[in-house]
Amino acid sequence: MSEETRGTSELSLKRAIGQLLIVGFEGTHLPIPLIGALTKGDIGGVILFARNFESRDQIMALTQQIHRIPSPYPIWIGVDQEGGKVQRIGESLGSAKIPSAREIGATTPQHAYEVAVETGKDLKHLGFDIDFAPVLDIDTNPANPIIGDRAYGTTPEDVVRYAIPVMNGLRDAGIIACGKHFPGHGDTDKDSHTDLPETMHGIERLRDVEFKPFKAAIDADIPMIMTAHIVMKGLGERLPATLSHDVIGLLRGELHYDGIVVSDDLEMDAIIDRCCTIDAVLRGLRAGVDAFLICKSQYLWINLCKLIRAEAEKDDALKARIFESAHRVLRTKEAYLKA
Repeated sequence: MSEETRGTSELSLKRAIGQLLIVGFEGTHLPIPLIGALTKGDIGGVILFARNFESRDQIMALTQQIHRIPSPYPIWIGVDQEGGKVQRIGESLGSAKIPSAREIGATTPQHAYEVAVETGKDLKHLGFDIDFAPVLDIDTNPANPIIGDRAYGTTPEDVVRYAIPVMNGLRDAGIIACGKHFPGHGDTDKDSHTDLPETMHGIERLRDVEFKPFKAAIDADIPMIMTAHIVMKGLGERLPATLSHDVIGLLRGELHYDGIVVSDDLEMDAIIDRCCTIDAVLRGLRAGVDAFLICKSQYLWINLCKLIRAEAEKDDALKARIFESAHRVLRTKEAYLKA
């Protein structure tokens, strides 16, 4: 039996590493190096942005091309389709305008569910598998430059009331939902795309406020949670949560989450200004992260599978983490990616 047709119980290290990487690109055509990496199993998924779209027919042709690549394991395709200011496929591309989370939070949970079902159906029709939504952050800081109306409310209860129906609506439409950004990006005053936010909240505050939407989503079987590139100073942390064994340990241990933990984009300044990509992935893996987003630059991922493999061959604990994460990814793909 060839390596390409073996079951997950015989997953090779090279193929396992590939499952952990989700990458993006510039332009509206799939780059030849990415086609090659997907075909070899060096990359397990693709994230698309507005820069990759020019029409509905082109989007569908692109997603069909990706899904038809003869990769050793299924390739999944994700997009940020939250609504409001974060809607990569908008009205100009034939999709309905999606209200912001704040606007949805002024309606009813049933309406939130119905909007999510329609969003999910549209994404499914266009060939997507993952929507990096709903936002589980709480709008507790008016000075926050990045969350604001992306949150469903100003209290944990409000966020739970609307985010869980959104998660369920996406799932009922056949789309993988991804709650974000753990451990909670709402009460920060910097944008992690351009800086490194910090919070002084201690564990009791986190349990009383920030953790509650994530716990509700976990109890409702959310398949994927995204980390935040924020430093939890109140927990004595110096590294961004994405790279922190103790912070991811709270998600795995205290909140009992056994689904996929995915990083926010490793090209954001909060990470890339402080840590090269290979170091970020290795730190993230050791912390408990399962999958990594590299959303734009080919030079950051082109040799990443080879570099991770070289480190894993010298480190049995790292190798075990890679296989643990790859099996989580493949279980979720098997559950959602039906032919």
